[in-house]
Amino acid sequence: MNKFCIYLVTLVLLTACNSKQTAKNATATAATTPSGFTVDYGKQEVDTILLSKTDSAFVVKNKAIKDDMGDKQKDYTIQVYFTNLKWPKLSFKNAIGADLVLAGDLDGDHQTELLLRPEWFSSCWSTVNLFSLKNNAWKLVKNGSMYFCSDQYPLSKRVVKTASGYGLLTDSLTDDKFITLKKTIKF
Repeated sequence: MNKFCIYLVTLVLLTACNSKQTAKNATATAATTPSGFTVDYGKQEVDTILLSKTDSAFVVKNKAIKDDMGDKQKDYTIQVYFTNLKWPKLSFKNAIGADLVLAGDLDGDHQTELLLRPEWFSSCWSTVNLFSLKNNAWKLVKNGSMYFCSDQYPLSKRVVKTASGYGLLTDSLTDDKFITLKKTIKF
């Protein structure tokens, strides 16, 4: 696994250093290949997120356009690739980036669940999205609102143990009062 990570990082760095040639030959979107994925560096960027000691994620997103506030592109979809080759690509619409956290095995199937908070152009409000790996695809299990400018409940603390299983902490405003709700997670 460590050798694969080193090869993948080396491949990404070599590709980044040779971006002019890559941009001429790549397609307009990220694509999976037997050795990883390809990126059109003329139009896209890659963020790397360390998920654990052994797993990383690569978030492929469109490059920002000057003065874009969500109205300059036809599609705002990110692609998330993982160093764990057993995990498929995750596509998420209406995002220009993402924060990701492994939530652990919440449903007892020996597969970790994944929390994703999409990034957008402005505002401290976003969604918190819980994905579970089912039949070799990421399935959205639960989502809700999240006020991420507050550090009281960062993404890594959004799943909590309850008497009957697990809950997802979501945020809301009611009568000008900020409240945190606990939504039961059902698989």
